[in-house]
Amino acid sequence: MSRIFEKNIKALLKKDEKLASKLFSLKTHENFEVIQQGSDNINLNIIDKKHHYPVYETQPLMEIEAKREEFKKYERYPVLFFYGIGNGIFTKLLFANPSHKHIIVYEPNLEILYIALNIVDLSEEIKEGKIIFKNPFEYNYAQAIKVFDNPDIQVFCKLYQLHIYSKYYEKFFYDNILEINKLNLRAIKQSVNNLGNSSIDTLMGIEHHIKNTPEMLKNIPFRKFTLKNKGRTDYAVIVSTGPSLEKQLPLLKEIQDYVTIICVDASMPILEKWDIKPDFVTSLERVEETAKFFEKTSKKFQKDIVMLHASLQHEKVLKNSYGKKCLVMRPFYFTKFLKLNNYGYLGIGMSAANMAYEFAYASEIKNIILIGQDLAYAQDGKSHASGHVYGEDEVKFKETDEYVTAYGGNGTVRTTKIWNMFRNFFERDIYISSQEGFKTYNSTEGGARIEGAIEIPFKEIIKQIPKIKKQPLKFVNTPEKTINRLLQKTHKKYIDIYIYGTKIQKRIEKLFLKIAKECEKLEKLKDKNELNKINYDRLLKLSDEIDKIKTKIETKTFYSQYGEVVQSSLMHQEMELAKIQVAPSNTEIEKKAKLIDWIMKHKYWLFELAGTINAERIVIERSIPNLEKELKKRNLSFTPIKELIKN
Repeated sequence: MSRIFEKNIKALLKKDEKLASKLFSLKTHENFEVIQQGSDNINLNIIDKKHHYPVYETQPLMEIEAKREEFKKYERYPVLFFYGIGNGIFTKLLFANPSHKHIIVYEPNLEILYIALNIVDLSEEIKEGKIIFKNPFEYNYAQAIKVFDNPDIQVFCKLYQLHIYSKYYEKFFYDNILEINKLNLRAIKQSVNNLGNSSIDTLMGIEHHIKNTPEMLKNIPFRKFTLKNKGRTDYAVIVSTGPSLEKQLPLLKEIQDYVTIICVDASMPILEKWDIKPDFVTSLERVEETAKFFEKTSKKFQKDIVMLHASLQHEKVLKNSYGKKCLVMRPFYFTKFLKLNNYGYLGIGMSAANMAYEFAYASEIKNIILIGQDLAYAQDGKSHASGHVYGEDEVKFKETDEYVTAYGGNGTVRTTKIWNMFRNFFERDIYISSQEGFKTYNSTEGGARIEGAIEIPFKEIIKQIPKIKKQPLKFVNTPEKTINRLLQKTHKKYIDIYIYGTKIQKRIEKLFLKIAKECEKLEKLKDKNELNKINYDRLLKLSDEIDKIKTKIETKTFYSQYGEVVQSSLMHQEMELAKIQVAPSNTEIEKKAKLIDWIMKHKYWLFELAGTINAERIVIERSIPNLEKELKKRNLSFTPIKELIKN
């Protein structure tokens, strides 16, 4: 083992143990051979013995030098993607440029990667996460979304381009290159969609969550409850409202005593008609309309069902929920800042069905069965199951609808953009859970294929279920003294968020006024054709001030309190600013033009940032009285927010 390879493997073991183990035990010199061309001992080519084809068609060092020249146009790109690594020398040379923060390499031949890691020392880059290796034949959507959810990569995702290292890779792996590109583009689309187009939904969720704080703290603490009931059954059935649901309900009724039934809120009225009582109902949406699913289900039926509500739901939903309530926080920056870990976390995905799957996983139910999870229109155009509160054809065909692989792999079915996003979350969660021995069975028998799930008819999978009656649920009560303490503590946290936002907002507004004034001057000079009078020293100072604000809002302190609203509001702007960031600035003219563009674009950026922080502060002002009312009722001490506003 060479010293270089040993260093690389030690670093890789800490980052990707599976890949490191494969490389360590690899049989080498079987498919590839390394040859030195000429007298230079690093002029190394790699020959594919099976195809009798070289990775470098001419002199390796000459091709590497030509590639370095070609990649000067990418010298300011923080993130680069490559299909293939060759002998590794070019990749190592790229890291001499500090602008390159991350390089993702898809290498289809383990033996070539082994060779490269014997030639170049990439141990520091591996340790620091600067270089990430992926096996393109094992790469899936779950891995792709993990790459593009990295904030350092996400902000530059609109600049994504998969560079093919050499003609060798294009010649023998063209189809796989297309597949990797397709997966990455799908992940980018999902990653951008997850950010939302505005902060309105986020602010609505924060407002509801603050209003619901007393209700959350007085009811079942999610984490303790889940820990107490782990492994209660071996099988969970997640009941959704796809058009195929009705055909599975007679079978579900037969086995309802032996499995954990988790149904989405929209399925609850349907199950009541069939006299099938779920153990849990998951409810996620922020909108008032969700209350109708509870209004249309009798109080008697709801009794004793554990209602898993996202803490950000509308108060009308909670008023019509008559089971045993458990308000659970979603894993957001804002909710995690509160440090109420016993009341979180659930609801990473975008639907109540995604939430149900996460709950089954958190409950360590190793076999998870999906029914009614069509995520597509039925052949007759229906979007939902018979008996759905809003009708079987609630969702109508749209021009933007897409076609995806059908259940069973036979042909395609029509789906919506939203359903496709739900499917993306399922595929990611199924992949993650499968690494821990969980099995997911898709017994929907219709709709869209969900990759990673085992497709099996419901009547077949239920034969495997042991006919052992499930045990009653065990509940956890929070002592009143603890509730009082948590109410006071959480109120103080909301006040701290408000005060912190006030201070930073003033600083941003001050800079905004300076930038706005400067932009006005620039516009006038442009109109008069007097650009030679631009004060570039002043622009540089303003650029430095912008950098200081950016450094401030990139801290954990800021992000934990205002990250959600800022992310959904500003990330799309950041993606556009990234294009300016990577633009060339080699000449004096390019530098000046780039600086002007940078300052001008940040005028609106600062305006939006200050406005977003202010919006969250208004939401806190508006929603905290509900919590203060509970504190008064309990004779607990606190500083009312009205006193802060007066001062």
